[in-house]
Amino acid sequence: MPNLSGFRIRSPNPIRERVYAHLRKAVLSGRIPTNERLVEAQLASQLGTSRTPIREALHKLELENLVSSIPRVGYVVKGLSEEDVNDICEIRSVIEGLAVKRAMSQITEKNLERLRRNIEETRRAVHENRMDKMVTFDTEFHDILCQSSGSKRIHELSQLLREYMLKFRIECLRTPEVASKAASAHERIFQAICERNVDNAQASINDHLREVREDIINYYRSTEHSHA
Repeated sequence: MPNLSGFRIRSPNPIRERVYAHLRKAVLSGRIPTNERLVEAQLASQLGTSRTPIREALHKLELENLVSSIPRVGYVVKGLSEEDVNDICEIRSVIEGLAVKRAMSQITEKNLERLRRNIEETRRAVHENRMDKMVTFDTEFHDILCQSSGSKRIHELSQLLREYMLKFRIECLRTPEVASKAASAHERIFQAICERNVDNAQASINDHLREVREDIINYYRSTEHSHA
């Protein structure tokens, strides 16, 4: 059973929302690993709450397809299937392609500078082999890109889809080769935006997310093989 004592509830938000948010973050980040059994009593003790909000949170996570309810076992953390990864990356290509199209006509100099700094910091992290920083820079790049579309919905949808792949992306970006590919892809996207070339920007996003999909699936298969 994972130790979630660091997540004890202190926020003024309703307890059920706080419990759900904490458990969801722990599942998506991989702090609670795939196939881990979630025991209501233990979770309630670690989070310092009653079992009722734990039960409600687990039910919501099941509706979100993040955990499974198994008779006589309880709830178990689910992993992503290859089909899930394919679907998420394909949908992200559409959403972020639309984001960059909208951003072309309205991206601010401030956001262009933020993207430029992000790429510099990403390259520095790769060069210095600081792979622990890569997920932060990767997330920031896509956040800035989607924020620049001017659409709150596009940004929210992009964030949601990236969250589902987070724990796998964390593992992939620890590999220098994968991190370097991501940095190069971001540079190509940024260059196309600076040139106001919509076709190149969208093609670069599609190529980038195809590589993301392949990296995650390769990691998934290698993990499955190692556990066989």
